[in-house]
Amino acid sequence: MKDYDLHGIKKIEYILDYYKLPIVLSIIIIYIFCSLSYKLITKKNTLLSVAAINIEISNDNIPKFSDDYLLNRNFSSKKYNVNFYNNLISEGNPNDGASYEYAYASSMKLLALMTDKTLDIVLMDEKAYQTFSNNEYLYNLYDLNLSENTTNKQDAILISSPHFSDEIYIGIIQNSRHLEEAVQYINYLINVL
Repeated sequence: MKDYDLHGIKKIEYILDYYKLPIVLSIIIIYIFCSLSYKLITKKNTLLSVAAINIEISNDNIPKFSDDYLLNRNFSSKKYNVNFYNNLISEGNPNDGASYEYAYASSMKLLALMTDKTLDIVLMDEKAYQTFSNNEYLYNLYDLNLSENTTNKQDAILISSPHFSDEIYIGIIQNSRHLEEAVQYINYLINVL
């Protein structure tokens, strides 16, 4: 019996019996191609990465540090994003197990971000600032014409804000890939906070 003699359900059964593997492989290849295409089309570009170290920023205020900045710069939130890492701790008390473990994990995350050159800005308290400054992780702001309210070493800007209980330091990580955007971000924070 030839395949052109078959009609209806018999023809479908014949095709499935003899061409099942090529059909399944074709469907898998089409699915993979469509999935990769979708991811490529909808992928967001990271404009900046910001970390809050030893300071607490409420979830209600986080958009001020990310989405509002994109609006201020007229960037679409569909194409761009600002990665914001909140509640990181630079040092913990070794006698407090949970706190110390969280501080260790936060330190490892910060180190990984800096090594990978994906961290640009740090918002920190005085203790974290001393650690970052002493280890020379911060970029010299004098070279970037950001000399207003800078620290003595000119590697961070000191800001007092009603959003925070203490003064905060804002610094740019030494190996930041987005240096020009980081300067824009600091100017934005100075005006907003």
